[in-house]
Amino acid sequence: MRVGSFEDWQITALGHDGFLLENLGLKLRLVFDPFEVPELDPVDYVFISHHHYDHLDTNSIRKLLGPKTIIVAPKCCRSELKDFLDQVQIVEDRDKHQEKELTYWTVPAYNVNKFRTPNEVFHTKEVGGVGFVVDVGKTRFYHAGDTDFIPEMAELKKISVAFLPISGTFVMTLDEAVQATEVINPKLVIPMHYGKILGSVTDAIRFQNLLRDKVLVMVLNASAG
Repeated sequence: MRVGSFEDWQITALGHDGFLLENLGLKLRLVFDPFEVPELDPVDYVFISHHHYDHLDTNSIRKLLGPKTIIVAPKCCRSELKDFLDQVQIVEDRDKHQEKELTYWTVPAYNVNKFRTPNEVFHTKEVGGVGFVVDVGKTRFYHAGDTDFIPEMAELKKISVAFLPISGTFVMTLDEAVQATEVINPKLVIPMHYGKILGSVTDAIRFQNLLRDKVLVMVLNASAG
């Protein structure tokens, strides 16, 4: 399944960490971390978690831009977004912004036990990658970005839909993602960071099975029809 629904929202998997969220009643369209997306109609907001190519794909961003599109990204993305700066809002860790249609704020996203070298994790906290919490009316989304299971997740409250990485390469392992889900306690969790570059839908199904009877899990696969 590529497209699912939650309350008044349609959620489309774009692959890897990319998702399109649409609310027809509000005429609002949001995208998280688009990567190698097909041609799509313009969206209202593009949220970018950090500067790596599989999260900040300028070709995909161009496909999603309209004259009023707002791109939200942390400062580590500034140079990669230089061609779009008149439409970019640069945010820092734990920034909170009130827009006309929504409120959003950032959550740290970093590694604690996934190492590039024996002494350096892949995603350091100092680089400044983020996850996003986006509040739209009664629905609160949390897109974790590239992160491990971190203490800041215990501070998240009233999450409706959580998008969590599960592959274990540069991000949480599947079992760590289960722990994170139990701490965050969303109404719905959607696994990500698998299928397009690494990991497989089999991992996502296992994640779903591990959380059976605990939390609703929706497996959205961008390669599905």
